[in-house]
Amino acid sequence: MSNRLKFRKYLVLAACFLIMAVSFSIINNITSLFIDPVTKHLRLSISSFSFVFTIGAITTALMSPVIGQLISKVPLKAIMSLGAILAGGGFFCYSLATEIWMFYVIAVIVGIGTSCLTVIPISTAITHWFEDKKGMALGIAMAGAGTGSFIWMQIVSRMLTDLSYQETYAILGLIILVVCLPLTLFVMKMPPDTTIEAKKKEKISYKDIHWSMQLILFALGLFLLGVNISGTKMHIQPYLTHLGHPLTFNANVGSTQAIFALLGNLIGGYVFDKLNLRNSIIIFVSMSLLSYICLIYGAFAPLLFVFAALFGLCLCLPSMLPSYGTSALFGKEHYAMHLGFINMIFTFGGALGPMISGFIADHLNYTLVWVTYFALTVLYSIFLLISLRSKKPQT
Repeated sequence: MSNRLKFRKYLVLAACFLIMAVSFSIINNITSLFIDPVTKHLRLSISSFSFVFTIGAITTALMSPVIGQLISKVPLKAIMSLGAILAGGGFFCYSLATEIWMFYVIAVIVGIGTSCLTVIPISTAITHWFEDKKGMALGIAMAGAGTGSFIWMQIVSRMLTDLSYQETYAILGLIILVVCLPLTLFVMKMPPDTTIEAKKKEKISYKDIHWSMQLILFALGLFLLGVNISGTKMHIQPYLTHLGHPLTFNANVGSTQAIFALLGNLIGGYVFDKLNLRNSIIIFVSMSLLSYICLIYGAFAPLLFVFAALFGLCLCLPSMLPSYGTSALFGKEHYAMHLGFINMIFTFGGALGPMISGFIADHLNYTLVWVTYFALTVLYSIFLLISLRSKKPQT
């Protein structure tokens, strides 16, 4: 690879990091801060407004296979530029919404934009640009989400104190547009690989994918992983409150988790590159199992910080395993379509997790929630490891 192309691929990596740090972090990780001001101002129930997040997750899931197919036919910059416009413009439109149905409609627009802009296009670009050290490159790109969340959580909480939620929505929407649109127009592109360009001209569809038991087991494992991760993340703070810990303590646990999540993406990328996929999964699943034991005995406060560290490190699994595993198992042939299907299943699991946690916690108790997720962790690790038995070489 020439020096010019080497510079280009690292420029693409930097753009991916920034897009995740701005658009993905704002849209997916800090919107919970708007629940209180929006519901109080518009006199909405928390459950009705929370459904906005569910609509966004379902839209992203349904769009994943569509984006996977489009990437093989449409230039990457066109897809991602449309995504930047829909995501940023849609987020701006939240500032104009006065009825709950308006939030629901806008959530669909933002969900489509996020699908076109973030995980699948970015994973596809990284996979094709970085033949070597793919795990590290994916880890750096996905670390943008953790970095952005840590920064935006502080900024947006202060904005909502000094400004109205409408002004905050509008400013953040404009920031997404101003930062992401130039990056998608002038930086994001696929490498000049003739095989990639040729595939854009092929008439390929999901019928071309080999629907093997390997693919089904891998997708099922990721579905359960999505249930576990989202169901746990969304209920940590309520659980800490349930245990009677003060808000400052809860915030410290959350900050610890955020810091280790950022480290986890970087460490995870290195581990995925240096060790094989099977050993990497075993290492991080073992940490996840230990983290749930810490939650079960969360009445002993120091264990909650151990949980935050272990669980934070494990968050590299949902960040990297769908994209890295898809490449490792199925190669680059029809990569985006494989990833589109797998990401759809994974996202559906993520949408289901918080509801499962809430149902068990409401009707039984939080201890049973964590015991359930401990068991599901064992189950999804079995599915993933079995799917690796007939692992194909990367192409």
